[in-house]
Amino acid sequence: MSTLFVKCMRLSFLLAAVLLSGCSIFTPKPVVVDTQADVLGAIPAELEQSFGDALELLQDEEYEEAEKLLLVVTQKFPNFAGPWSNLAIAQSKQEKYDAALVSIDNALQQDEKFCQAVSLKGVVLRELGQFKQAKDQYLVALSCNPNDIMTLYNIGVLSDLYLHDNVTALSYYQKYLAALGEQDETVQSWVVDLKRRVPAESQQEPVQNIETAVEANSSAPQLAGEE
Repeated sequence: MSTLFVKCMRLSFLLAAVLLSGCSIFTPKPVVVDTQADVLGAIPAELEQSFGDALELLQDEEYEEAEKLLLVVTQKFPNFAGPWSNLAIAQSKQEKYDAALVSIDNALQQDEKFCQAVSLKGVVLRELGQFKQAKDQYLVALSCNPNDIMTLYNIGVLSDLYLHDNVTALSYYQKYLAALGEQDETVQSWVVDLKRRVPAESQQEPVQNIETAVEANSSAPQLAGEE
């Protein structure tokens, strides 16, 4: 689940990480949150209801139905970044990556500093085979939010599997593990393997000064991560 914004489109959307890795009966019902109510006033009741319904459909992995509803929501309320971003997720889940890219660009037109949407664009670009552009987008996402743990992970995977850049992959896997604050045995095994293949002089120490990363990771599940 996720949040962030500016202008009259600062609708936060909550998406459980379960949306990207499978469903769980323990996932709570999604909640629509207006983080700018004190500046902009309450969001329209119709938008809140429709958006909440769409989030539930996403959580239940009803991606086609979620897309249909979010297409209506974005037509009626085009100035909110959250619905556009969730529309991109629904479309990505159906492998409609070209449409997803259009939706995420619409989200960023409403709020270019919507960090989760910036990162999501990197995921979509990767799926479109635009690997260099995806990496550039992930780096922009890290500039937007240095505590974005899943973007650290995504750069590692992109560098490892798609760009075949072992040095960068190792560096970002280590940064991800340092920021995670808990065990990830799968990524740790990848680090062990890469350390065998990357010359010692090319290996970098992981960054240790991401002070709020663990808190950010637990309180605001990511918009887009790898499955």
